[in-house]
Amino acid sequence: MRLLVAGGGLGGLVAAARALELGAAVTLLEKGDHPGGSFVYSSGYVWSYRDLPTFRREAPGGDPALQALVLERLQDAIGWLEARGGVLLSRETGNPLTFGARFDPEPTAAALTDRVESGGGQLLLRHALRRLLRDGRVRGALVEWEGGRGEEAADAVVLATGGFAANPELVQRYVLHGPGRLLLRAHPWSTGDGFLAALAAGARPSTGLDEFYGRNLPAPPARFGPKLFVEVSQLYGRYAVAVNLEGVRYADEAADWSETALVRATAHQPRQRAWYLLDAAALRRRVRERSVGEMVETARRVGGTVLRAGSLEELAGLLGERGLPEERLLRTLHGYNAAAAAGRAAELRPPRSGEAPVLKEPPFTAVEVAPSITHTIGGLAVDEGGRVLEDGGRPVRGLYAAGVEVGGIATGGYASGLAAALVLGLVSAETAVAEGPA
Repeated sequence: MRLLVAGGGLGGLVAAARALELGAAVTLLEKGDHPGGSFVYSSGYVWSYRDLPTFRREAPGGDPALQALVLERLQDAIGWLEARGGVLLSRETGNPLTFGARFDPEPTAAALTDRVESGGGQLLLRHALRRLLRDGRVRGALVEWEGGRGEEAADAVVLATGGFAANPELVQRYVLHGPGRLLLRAHPWSTGDGFLAALAAGARPSTGLDEFYGRNLPAPPARFGPKLFVEVSQLYGRYAVAVNLEGVRYADEAADWSETALVRATAHQPRQRAWYLLDAAALRRRVRERSVGEMVETARRVGGTVLRAGSLEELAGLLGERGLPEERLLRTLHGYNAAAAAGRAAELRPPRSGEAPVLKEPPFTAVEVAPSITHTIGGLAVDEGGRVLEDGGRPVRGLYAAGVEVGGIATGGYASGLAAALVLGLVSAETAVAEGPA
């Protein structure tokens, strides 16, 4: 059994390592110059919601069968990863809605890479998938590298190329539905190679192609590298008032615990820009191990625009100098504060969920933010065996997928991309080897 795995992130590494354990001959393609994908830039949390009703509530448009698969397989999958050299940092997620573990990404990716190579797998760096080869079933792929291209024959292919977050054209087509650009909070090689190749081979896209996971980050001129992706995230919208460049609120800042809805809403604002407005009390609040003030200071340190003022009127004046309509902004803030103080924030338009802090304690702060994309939510339609599906629900013979290449798990909300990579990496390899080359 010859298996070709396209993509050397967590999903691809897991699929390759598991297939080798099951006796397959494995070739692993990685488009970049090192394996690990965006996993090595992540916080390393691998998690699932604690039960299926919670999963359904938090991602109501997702495929129930795939959600149940992640939920049922994750605990054993975490044990598998730890036993193969994954460096475990914690068995807690810090969120009462979820269970899982935290791994140290770089040494965990290195351990999986070593396992693939020591197990006899072939790792081809700087090799990109260009087209699937078909003969009644998928029989390999056309592969491109610097200075050449050639065919890589196989009995089956697992796609794990990471979605299309790094492809501005596909992001505009499917996510933004028009012009604009999201900051990239991932490695630059997830440009939709597997997604496009599968569609050309007759695969069906999943639901949720217009959805993505990301964070609001300090807007340019802020500058930072991939190793700071977690640190620079401005994950405190629930304690702020978010306004767009027209000086109005544009979303429920506390719509969901992960703030994914707020980031997606920011992506559809003018120039993909917004401002988080906070008072001194908000700066003292904490999100996991960091205070809001520490996150704001990180934005300032990397060159982001952070304004401070002794009154809301002064803050509105500073923002007015940057093009926001000052009078409209003040009406927005005074209207918000009045509703929040009266306990009527849910009557605002847009409404405000949960705690609605009144901006009243000086000094006041404004942080300019821009939305980033870490990975796509939509992708390929896949069954619970990791098989890529055609229209009508039949499998594309010989074609499997793992990680965020698998679409539709978290449609309508958010779920762990690393959990999908780990579980579907194992499942896709097991199904491919069990079904063999016939």
